[in-house]
Amino acid sequence: MTSYYYSRSLANVNKLADNTKAAARKLLDWSENNGIEVLIYETIRTKEQQAANVANGASQTMRSYHLVGQALDYVMAKGKTVDWGAYRSDKGKKFVAKAKSLGFEWGGDWSGFVDNPHLQFNYKGYGTDTFGKGASTSNSSKPSANTNTNSLGLVDYMNLNKLDSSFANRKKLATSYGIKNYSGTATQNTTLLAKLKAGKPHTPASSSKNTYYTENPRKVKTLVQCDLYNSVDFTTK
Repeated sequence: MTSYYYSRSLANVNKLADNTKAAARKLLDWSENNGIEVLIYETIRTKEQQAANVANGASQTMRSYHLVGQALDYVMAKGKTVDWGAYRSDKGKKFVAKAKSLGFEWGGDWSGFVDNPHLQFNYKGYGTDTFGKGASTSNSSKPSANTNTNSLGLVDYMNLNKLDSSFANRKKLATSYGIKNYSGTATQNTTLLAKLKAGKPHTPASSSKNTYYTENPRKVKTLVQCDLYNSVDFTTK
Protein backbone atom coordinates (compact mmCIF):
# COMPACT_ATOMS: atom_id res chain seq x y z
CA MET A 1 0.00 0.00 0.00
CA THR A 2 1.45 3.33 -1.06
CA SER A 3 1.60 6.31 1.29
CA TYR A 4 -1.14 8.93 1.15
CA TYR A 5 0.86 11.55 -0.76
CA TYR A 6 2.90 9.26 -3.01
CA SER A 7 0.94 9.90 -6.22
CA ARG A 8 0.93 13.66 -5.69
CA SER A 9 4.66 13.64 -4.93
CA LEU A 10 5.39 11.52 -8.01
CA ALA A 11 3.41 13.87 -10.25
CA ASN A 12 5.49 16.79 -9.02
CA VAL A 13 8.77 14.89 -9.37
CA ASN A 14 7.91 14.10 -13.00
CA LYS A 15 7.98 17.84 -13.78
CA LEU A 16 11.70 18.07 -12.96
CA ALA A 17 14.64 18.15 -15.38
CA ASP A 18 15.90 14.77 -16.56
CA ASN A 19 18.75 13.94 -14.17
CA THR A 20 17.15 15.69 -11.22
CA LYS A 21 13.97 13.71 -11.86
CA ALA A 22 15.86 10.42 -11.97
CA ALA A 23 17.54 11.15 -8.63
CA ALA A 24 14.28 12.36 -7.08
CA ARG A 25 12.48 9.20 -8.25
CA LYS A 26 15.12 7.09 -6.53
CA LEU A 27 14.71 9.16 -3.36
CA LEU A 28 10.93 8.93 -3.40
CA ASP A 29 10.91 5.18 -4.07
CA TRP A 30 13.52 4.61 -1.36
CA SER A 31 11.46 6.54 1.19
CA GLU A 32 8.34 4.62 0.19
CA ASN A 33 10.12 1.28 0.59
CA ASN A 34 11.52 2.29 3.97
CA GLY A 35 8.33 3.55 5.55
CA ILE A 36 9.31 7.22 5.45
CA GLU A 37 6.33 9.29 4.34
CA VAL A 38 6.88 12.64 2.65
CA LEU A 39 4.97 15.09 0.51
CA ILE A 40 6.97 16.65 -2.32
CA TYR A 41 4.69 19.62 -2.73
CA GLU A 42 6.62 21.79 -5.20
CA THR A 43 9.24 21.27 -7.88
CA ILE A 44 9.48 23.45 -10.98
CA ARG A 45 8.47 27.07 -10.55
CA THR A 46 7.66 29.96 -12.92
CA LYS A 47 9.46 33.30 -12.84
CA GLU A 48 6.24 34.92 -11.66
CA GLN A 49 5.96 32.49 -8.75
CA GLN A 50 9.60 33.05 -7.83
CA ALA A 51 9.21 36.83 -7.96
CA ALA A 52 6.25 36.55 -5.59
CA ASN A 53 8.31 34.38 -3.23
CA VAL A 54 11.13 36.92 -3.22
CA ALA A 55 8.66 39.72 -2.56
CA ASN A 56 7.14 37.99 0.47
CA GLY A 57 10.48 36.79 1.86
CA ALA A 58 10.02 33.09 1.15
CA SER A 59 13.02 33.18 -1.23
CA GLN A 60 16.04 35.43 -1.50
CA THR A 61 17.02 35.11 -5.14
CA MET A 62 15.63 35.06 -8.65
CA ARG A 63 18.34 32.54 -9.48
CA SER A 64 16.36 29.66 -7.99
CA TYR A 65 17.08 26.06 -8.90
CA HIS A 66 13.30 25.61 -9.04
CA LEU A 67 13.24 27.77 -12.19
CA VAL A 68 15.46 25.30 -14.05
CA GLY A 69 13.87 22.10 -12.72
CA GLN A 70 16.71 21.19 -10.38
CA ALA A 71 15.01 21.55 -6.98
CA LEU A 72 12.14 20.22 -4.92
CA ASP A 73 10.42 21.26 -1.70
CA TYR A 74 9.11 18.62 0.68
CA VAL A 75 7.61 18.09 4.13
CA MET A 76 7.53 15.01 6.35
CA ALA A 77 4.13 13.32 6.60
CA LYS A 78 2.17 10.62 8.37
CA GLY A 79 -0.98 9.67 6.53
CA LYS A 80 -2.85 12.87 5.65
CA THR A 81 -0.99 14.89 8.29
CA VAL A 82 2.15 16.86 7.41
CA ASP A 83 4.67 17.84 10.08
CA TRP A 84 6.71 20.98 9.42
CA GLY A 85 8.74 20.36 12.57
CA ALA A 86 9.97 16.89 11.65
CA TYR A 87 12.89 17.74 9.36
CA ARG A 88 15.38 16.78 12.07
CA SER A 89 13.44 13.81 13.41
CA ASP A 90 14.97 10.34 13.03
CA LYS A 91 13.06 9.72 9.79
CA GLY A 92 13.73 13.25 8.61
CA LYS A 93 17.48 12.80 9.09
CA LYS A 94 17.41 9.47 7.24
CA PHE A 95 15.56 11.07 4.33
CA VAL A 96 18.08 13.92 4.12
CA ALA A 97 21.02 11.51 4.34
CA LYS A 98 19.63 9.47 1.45
CA ALA A 99 19.02 12.63 -0.58
CA LYS A 100 22.63 13.72 -0.07
CA SER A 101 23.90 10.29 -1.11
CA LEU A 102 22.04 10.76 -4.39
CA GLY A 103 23.66 14.15 -5.00
CA PHE A 104 21.17 16.60 -3.50
CA GLU A 105 22.14 19.62 -1.43
CA TRP A 106 19.87 20.33 1.55
CA GLY A 107 18.76 23.86 2.38
CA GLY A 108 18.69 22.91 6.05
CA ASP A 109 22.51 22.92 6.02
CA TRP A 110 22.72 26.51 4.87
CA SER A 111 23.79 29.31 7.18
CA GLY A 112 21.86 32.56 7.28
CA PHE A 113 18.78 31.71 5.23
CA VAL A 114 18.02 28.15 6.37
CA ASP A 115 15.55 26.46 4.00
CA ASN A 116 14.53 23.11 5.55
CA PRO A 117 12.04 22.03 2.82
CA HIS A 118 14.54 22.62 0.00
CA LEU A 119 16.60 20.02 -1.86
CA GLN A 120 18.52 21.02 -4.98
CA PHE A 121 20.37 18.86 -7.47
CA ASN A 122 23.44 20.82 -8.52
CA TYR A 123 24.35 18.35 -11.30
CA LYS A 124 26.98 20.22 -13.38
CA GLY A 125 25.85 23.64 -12.21
CA TYR A 126 22.85 25.92 -12.36
CA GLY A 127 20.67 25.30 -15.41
CA THR A 128 22.81 22.42 -16.71
CA ASP A 129 20.16 19.70 -16.50
CA THR A 130 18.08 18.89 -19.57
CA PHE A 131 14.43 18.30 -20.44
CA GLY A 132 13.24 15.50 -22.69
CA LYS A 133 16.66 13.98 -23.35
CA GLY A 134 16.62 11.37 -20.59
CA ALA A 135 18.97 10.99 -17.66
CA SER A 136 22.66 10.37 -18.29
CA THR A 137 24.11 6.97 -17.41
CA SER A 138 25.42 8.35 -14.12
CA ASN A 139 23.02 11.07 -12.96
CA SER A 140 24.40 11.71 -9.47
CA SER A 141 26.04 15.03 -8.65
CA LYS A 142 28.83 13.01 -7.06
CA PRO A 143 31.51 11.77 -9.48
CA SER A 144 32.95 8.28 -9.47
CA ALA A 145 36.42 7.75 -8.05
CA ASN A 146 38.01 7.24 -11.48
CA THR A 147 36.57 10.41 -13.00
CA ASN A 148 38.95 12.61 -14.98
CA THR A 149 39.11 15.73 -12.81
CA ASN A 150 39.78 17.93 -15.83
CA SER A 151 36.19 17.37 -16.96
CA LEU A 152 34.55 17.99 -13.57
CA GLY A 153 32.51 21.00 -12.54
CA LEU A 154 33.13 22.77 -9.24
CA VAL A 155 30.73 20.75 -7.07
CA ASP A 156 31.87 17.42 -8.54
CA TYR A 157 35.52 18.37 -8.03
CA MET A 158 34.90 19.32 -4.39
CA ASN A 159 32.92 16.14 -3.71
CA LEU A 160 35.64 13.99 -5.27
CA ASN A 161 38.25 15.66 -3.07
CA LYS A 162 36.05 15.32 0.05
CA LEU A 163 35.54 19.07 0.41
CA ASP A 164 32.36 20.65 1.71
CA SER A 165 30.53 21.58 -1.51
CA SER A 166 27.60 23.35 0.15
CA PHE A 167 26.74 26.80 -1.18
CA ALA A 168 27.69 28.38 2.16
CA ASN A 169 31.21 26.96 2.01
CA ARG A 170 31.62 27.73 -1.69
CA LYS A 171 30.73 31.34 -0.89
CA LYS A 172 33.37 31.45 1.87
CA LEU A 173 35.97 29.99 -0.46
CA ALA A 174 35.03 32.42 -3.22
CA THR A 175 35.53 35.34 -0.84
CA SER A 176 38.90 33.98 0.25
CA TYR A 177 40.00 33.80 -3.39
CA GLY A 178 38.85 37.33 -4.17
CA ILE A 179 35.64 36.43 -6.01
CA LYS A 180 33.14 39.10 -4.99
CA ASN A 181 29.35 38.70 -4.61
CA TYR A 182 29.42 34.94 -5.18
CA SER A 183 26.02 33.60 -6.24
CA GLY A 184 27.01 30.36 -7.94
CA THR A 185 27.07 31.56 -11.55
CA ALA A 186 28.82 29.40 -14.13
CA THR A 187 31.58 32.00 -14.55
CA GLN A 188 32.15 32.28 -10.80
CA ASN A 189 32.22 28.51 -10.39
CA THR A 190 34.72 28.12 -13.23
CA THR A 191 36.95 30.78 -11.69
CA LEU A 192 36.73 29.26 -8.22
CA LEU A 193 37.44 25.78 -9.59
CA ALA A 194 40.60 27.02 -11.30
CA LYS A 195 41.78 28.69 -8.10
CA LEU A 196 41.09 25.58 -6.02
CA LYS A 197 43.11 23.48 -8.44
CA ALA A 198 45.96 26.02 -8.29
CA GLY A 199 45.92 25.62 -4.52
CA LYS A 200 46.78 29.23 -3.67
CA PRO A 201 44.43 31.31 -1.53
CA HIS A 202 43.75 34.94 -2.26
CA THR A 203 46.12 37.15 -0.24
CA PRO A 204 45.13 40.83 -0.30
CA ALA A 205 48.19 43.09 -0.35
CA SER A 206 46.38 46.14 1.00
CA SER A 207 46.34 44.99 4.62
CA SER A 208 49.01 43.80 7.01
CA LYS A 209 46.63 41.33 8.65
CA ASN A 210 43.87 39.40 6.91
CA THR A 211 41.95 36.21 7.50
CA TYR A 212 41.46 33.71 4.69
CA TYR A 213 39.92 30.28 4.26
CA THR A 214 41.89 27.37 2.85
CA GLU A 215 40.31 24.51 0.89
CA ASN A 216 39.46 23.03 4.30
CA PRO A 217 37.29 25.76 5.88
CA ARG A 218 38.06 24.44 9.36
CA LYS A 219 41.66 25.55 8.97
CA VAL A 220 41.49 29.30 9.32
CA LYS A 221 44.77 31.17 9.49
CA THR A 222 45.75 34.79 9.97
CA LEU A 223 48.04 36.48 7.51
CA VAL A 224 50.64 38.48 9.44
CA GLN A 225 53.05 39.34 6.65
CA CYS A 226 52.24 39.72 2.96
CA ASP A 227 55.03 39.41 0.43
CA LEU A 228 55.33 36.73 -2.22
CA TYR A 229 53.57 33.41 -1.67
CA ASN A 230 56.85 31.68 -0.92
CA SER A 231 57.74 34.18 1.81
CA VAL A 232 54.44 34.64 3.65
CA ASP A 233 54.39 33.82 7.34
CA PHE A 234 51.18 32.45 8.86
CA THR A 235 49.98 31.84 12.38
CA THR A 236 47.12 29.56 13.27
CA LYS A 237 44.12 31.51 14.44
